[in-house]
This record gives sequence, C-alpha cells and structure tokens, in this order.
Amino acid sequence: MLVVAVLSLGALLLYYVFWFVVDAELRGQLEKEWPFRPVEMLFDYAMCCLFTLFSTIYYWRSYEKAERERDKFRLQALENQLSPHFVFNNFSILADLIEVDSKRASAYLMNLSKVYRYTLSHLDHSMVSLREELEFLRQYLTLLQQRFGDGIRVSIAPEVSDLQGSLPPAALQMLIENAIKHNEHTLARPLTISVSCTERGIVVCNRKQPIALADEPSRSLSANVGLHNIVERYRLLTRKKVEIIDTPEEYRVTIPLIKTEK
Repeated sequence: MLVVAVLSLGALLLYYVFWFVVDAELRGQLEKEWPFRPVEMLFDYAMCCLFTLFSTIYYWRSYEKAERERDKFRLQALENQLSPHFVFNNFSILADLIEVDSKRASAYLMNLSKVYRYTLSHLDHSMVSLREELEFLRQYLTLLQQRFGDGIRVSIAPEVSDLQGSLPPAALQMLIENAIKHNEHTLARPLTISVSCTERGIVVCNRKQPIALADEPSRSLSANVGLHNIVERYRLLTRKKVEIIDTPEEYRVTIPLIKTEK
C-alpha cells in the first residue's frame, strides 16, 4: 500500500504539472493563489490511488501468470531431459558389458527393463513419493551391483524409509550417478556412498576419490547435467533449497522432502 500511495502522489503531481503547462489561465491564477481547493485535491488523489491500485494488481497478476507459464515450460523441459539421459547412460553401460561378459550383460538387460518401466510411468511427473523413489533406487542399485560388483557400496539408512513426503523423480538415482562419475571405484578402492536423513532432508554423501584428470572432462558434463537438473527442478517446485557441501574429503548433497497435501 505504501508503494501505491507514493506512486499515486507522483501521478497527482504530474497531473497538476501537466495542467499548469497546457493551461495559461491556470498558470496566471497560480501567481495569485493556489487554484485547487483541498477537497478537489483529496478527490484527485483518491482517484489516482484507485487507478494506481488497479493498475498494480493487473500488472502483478499478469506477471505472476507469465511466470507460472514460464516455470511450467521450464519444468516440462527438465522432466523431458530425464528419460533420454537415463536411457543413454545405461545403454552405454550395457554396450560395455556385452564386450566383457555376455551373461552379466543379459542379467543387466533384464533388470534394466524393470527399471525402465519406472522411467516410463514416473519421469514425466513433477514429484513422486519417497517410497516410490526408494523402490526405484534399489532397482537401480541392482544394476550397479551387476556392473561394478563390490567396487561400489551404497548404504541406505533404515530411518530414511520411515520419512513421509515427495521429491522429484530419479533425484536420488542421479545423485548416486553423480558420485560414480566423479570418483574412482574399483575392487581395490571401492567407492562408498551413504543415503541418510537429517531435519533438512535426505543426504547423499560420498568420500571423494577423484578419478584421473584425463577422464574427468568427459564425465563431468554428463554428471553436471544431472545435478543441475535436480537443483532447477527444486527451484521450480518449492522454496526449499538443495544444499551442496563440497570439501576436500567428501561431497554431500541434501535434498529436502516436499510435503504434499492429502
């Protein structure tokens, strides 16, 4: 209301200045006395306030509608990015396995078909329940086990399953994928990733084991796409922020749960 009052006062002054400029008789009267009575000025100011108020409301409603539409298209674009991102990565893994071990490749393909059912039915959603996301994550971890064996160890704290809420689909899977792409993971030096929870949300954390610098550029682009996707979807869905803590020893990402109305 203060903004409306100030803008209305400015509009009233401009209105008077305009009439003084175009009306010579009014300018002559001003030399003798103020030509407007208080009641007239009060009425003019009230009219300016009403006009400014309605103009401001119209502007903000138009602005908010445009922002909602823009965010809707941005969110849809991010969701559309998920399915090919997930499929291409896993087909690349499958191609590698076919050359190394055809039996493992066959098992991987069977589990991949189960996981991909989830992508077909959920990745076009803005949010999924934590229960659905954890079920998908466990299926994805089966694929990791078939490919890497004990080279990657992911632990999910039991209390995570007790939480209630929703999150963007494949958010946890993409954080696991991000850790794998940036860190060395071998039987001699396994990568340990933990999924736990705090009052801020679900925490995905890994000890940093940087891969060779020669391999990093090719991996970083794909990994950063996933992390950027998560941050942007949260920005469009809620005011809650994704928290990223990057230290020399560990990389920790906390994603908040979004409470959904029943």
